[in-house]
Parts: sequence; C-alpha cells; structure tokens
Amino acid sequence: MKSQANASMQEFLARAERMGIKVQICSDNLNTLFSEPERRGSKKSRPRAVKLFTHNDTDGVSCGILGKLAFGDDIQVDYSNYDDINDKVSKLLSFHLDKYDQVFITDISVNEELAARIEGLDSYDKKKFLLLDHHQTADWLNRYKWARVKVESEGVKASGTTLFYDYLVQAGFLLPDEALVRYVELVRQYDTWDWKENGNQHAKQLNDLFYILGRDRFVQRFTGNSSPDFTDTETMLLAIEQEKIEKYIKGKSKDIYVQHVHGYKAGVVFAEQYISELGNALAELNPELDFIAIVNMSRVISYRTIKEEVNLGDVAAIFGGGGHAKAAGSPVPKEIREAVTNLLFAVPIA
Repeated sequence: MKSQANASMQEFLARAERMGIKVQICSDNLNTLFSEPERRGSKKSRPRAVKLFTHNDTDGVSCGILGKLAFGDDIQVDYSNYDDINDKVSKLLSFHLDKYDQVFITDISVNEELAARIEGLDSYDKKKFLLLDHHQTADWLNRYKWARVKVESEGVKASGTTLFYDYLVQAGFLLPDEALVRYVELVRQYDTWDWKENGNQHAKQLNDLFYILGRDRFVQRFTGNSSPDFTDTETMLLAIEQEKIEKYIKGKSKDIYVQHVHGYKAGVVFAEQYISELGNALAELNPELDFIAIVNMSRVISYRTIKEEVNLGDVAAIFGGGGHAKAAGSPVPKEIREAVTNLLFAVPIA
C-alpha cells in the first residue's frame, strides 16, 4: 500500500511540475518520504530528460508515439534514417549527452564505430543508452549490454514498436492499455509483413494512414487517441488512397530495368511512394526476378523479395544498409546523387 501511495504521489508531483504548478511539502521525514528500499524486480525511476532516436517509417514513428505517451514533454524525438543516424548519435556524444538522463535508439542501429564510442563511455554515461532493434543485420550489437536486438520471440517476428512497448511497460513507464496493445500489434504485422500472410487489411490500412496524414498529424492522432479503430473520415481517405496505390503500381510495372546484382537477377524501378506494396506486387508479377530494388534517388534504395532463398539483409549490408531477409534498405550516398546529376546534364540526348 505504501509503495502504491508513494508512486501516486511521485506521479502527481511530476505532472504538477510539467504544468508549472509549484507544490510545497513539509515533513519531518522528508528524506525518506518517497524512498523505497532497493529490491529485485523494482520499477526503474522515471528519467526527466529523454532523447529518442528512431526510424522514420511507421514502426519507428510508432516508437516515438510510445515515447510521448510514456514521458510526455520530457522526451525529445529525432526521426532518423540509415544515412544520418550515425552523424546524429555522434553529435549527441560529442556535444549534448550531458543534457539527457536516458537515450533510446529504436528500430534502427548504429555502425561499429559509434557502438565502440558508446561502449567506451564511463559507466554513468553508458547506462543512459538503450538500443532496441529487430533487424537481423544488427544482431552483432547484442555483444553490448546496452543493446537488445531481437528478431523474433517464441516464433513471432518482432518490431521496433513491440520491443519498445514491452520495455516501457516492464520498466513501469507506461501502463498496459488494450487499445494500445491492438495498435502495437497492427504496426508489428505490417512491418514484418505478417499482415499479408494473415490477410489483415487493418494493419495495411494503418500504414496507409501514416502516409495520408503525414508524420506529425499521425503522431498527434495516436497520442491523443491510441485506438486503431478508424473514424468515418479516415475510412473514406483510405478508400481513396487504395485507388491511388493500385494505379501507381500499374504504372510502375511498365518501368522495370533488369540488373544483375551480386549474383542475383534484380528488377530495378525508380519510385518514391508505396514502397513496400510496390516492391511485393512487382515481385509477384515478375517471378523470374530474384528481388526488386526500388530506388528513391533523394533517400534510399528499398529491396523486396518473395523468395525464401534470397536474403536481402545481406544484399543491403553490402551497400551500407540492413534489414530483414525479405525486406531491406540501403542509403543513396550524396556522392552517387551528385554523379547522377552530373551524368544527366553532361551530354544532351539527341
């Protein structure tokens, strides 16, 4: 009972502080009023300044939603991609680490150089870090105590969102919630592509809604109401979006270039929208190809396959990326973008 009362009072004081309300407490036993003896299995103390680096897809952004639900205004979220995550973490280590009590990295990983820098921190600063990822190409990070990479659990594929949700609940930073559990599972099914096998259109539509609303509106929507049940307006928008997706895939199916990549026969297409659905649809339409490479020159190359014998995580790793066996990605370096630009405008086509 005393433990529950202390926890409630601490939460009350934290909320009051965030709202700018000053609370004064008088007690002869002030030093022990909110203290509890350490015991195995006790909840972690809530950090007051939190930094979250997370991927910028639906799974990564959902980690940002969970972070905001758990820490409110005390968390600063940085949505990142494979081409900038290492620079961002490096700058934090060099200039800003002292500002934060806790640093999370979710649904994305750092390179070996950054991992070595984190590992080389003193024990106080190193304890601030926790990396949670589910991509098999990041498995090597499990050598460090501050990293937890789990591709699946008890035969169920993991996602960044599921790993972060489980951690936050177990640590006592987030209360279990039925609607939020459903939301987390839908994100997991889409990100791991289990939705396709399960025929779960709801998971696919949740991802569609992310791109319809855009990141900021999507975050605002699900931090305000975590229920994944769609409103009438959202349902109408999703129907319109599905029509656009089908037209987009039909158009791009005519623009595939065949390229041999490290022993594989790949279909290359330039596209910026509906990456996962486009890649899987083109793979199904072109079974003679080992995988589809979708090139977005401004950002990333996405790889998709439906073949069991192809491991795209290994292919993406060759080009500085990573991911899963059937879905992976790698960045388009700045030098490549510059070279393409120079080539496009070097010689006029007659």
